[in-house]
Amino acid sequence: MKSKTLILLVIFVPLIIAGAIWAKGYYNDRYVASDIFYTQIPSDEVNEDSWLLNDKGVKQEKGKQYELMGYNEKGEERIVHFFKKGVAKDYFAPGTYMKVTVSKTIELGQKVVSEGDIPKSVLKMIKEKGTKIDK
Repeated sequence: MKSKTLILLVIFVPLIIAGAIWAKGYYNDRYVASDIFYTQIPSDEVNEDSWLLNDKGVKQEKGKQYELMGYNEKGEERIVHFFKKGVAKDYFAPGTYMKVTVSKTIELGQKVVSEGDIPKSVLKMIKEKGTKIDK
């Protein structure tokens, strides 16, 4: 009886530990902020009523999806995604600067910031390279 218990412990304890390590890594990669990227709503952005779509392209609710190039203080680029619910008058105005907090895998949140809140090196990249993504 003791040998069966010992065998089960030898098998299941490492599996439980490995599962816990994997879960912690997954959580940290997905939900823990790891960097901040800055972007700007392009000045030629047109704000017209539009729909937010699900992954199958089906309309969900009124709003606008943004997909822009963002830059961090290390000089790295990353495509950032965020949305704004509502109608055209609720959308971000062209020229608005955004601060996007990201994890390794997703965007965790964004907020409007002033030009003075953006590090100078990042602001230079935004002005030189732009934030529009060619599709």
